[in-house]
Amino acid sequence: MAERKPKLLIVDDEPTTRDLLTQVFTRRGHDVLSAKDGFAALEQIKAESPDVILSDLNMPGMSGFELLSVVRRRIPGIYVIATSGAFAGDGVPNGIAADAYYAKATGLTYLFDLMQNASLPNPASRNRSSSATPIWISPTDRDASLKAQVLISCSDCLRAFSLSVEAADFVIHETLCVYCGTQIHYATVQPMNPASPLQFSSQERARAEQ
Repeated sequence: MAERKPKLLIVDDEPTTRDLLTQVFTRRGHDVLSAKDGFAALEQIKAESPDVILSDLNMPGMSGFELLSVVRRRIPGIYVIATSGAFAGDGVPNGIAADAYYAKATGLTYLFDLMQNASLPNPASRNRSSSATPIWISPTDRDASLKAQVLISCSDCLRAFSLSVEAADFVIHETLCVYCGTQIHYATVQPMNPASPLQFSSQERARAEQ
């Protein structure tokens, strides 16, 4: 009997990328789910939990930064691959709650390797500690002095409080919950310039569309 391949959830706001990756991995024997943003992904996970999540980072609504932070805290057993056109290299960018990183527009060979690793009984992973995972927050307001107003929810006492911070995106900050004193790691993120959709070679595109 053939070994079952991991169930994959693809999260990307670009329909072409979602559709082509769904076709590619379905043909490779995976059960594939898809979602257009972080909110839709959480609904999918509630209905049918995947083994692997492949998520874009820059999405409207709930970004991939926020989604992966929630997943790591709530369901740390899911293997997560973050993807974006905004970060180069194959190392997981600082503070992102993922086991692996795939840079868009670099072909599919490395992505296939990452999925192969995710299929192993105990895949090599990074950033598994949920306590070290920062909360990614979209500021509710940002003024001319580059101060940002953020709303932080404490993972321990579950109470929320407002904080005025320096609006330095992608920088990990620390603060204490004003109610229970728990140390909280957080980072602010603003929408980045839209990245190009995932690029396929002519051979890969033809194979996906057969």
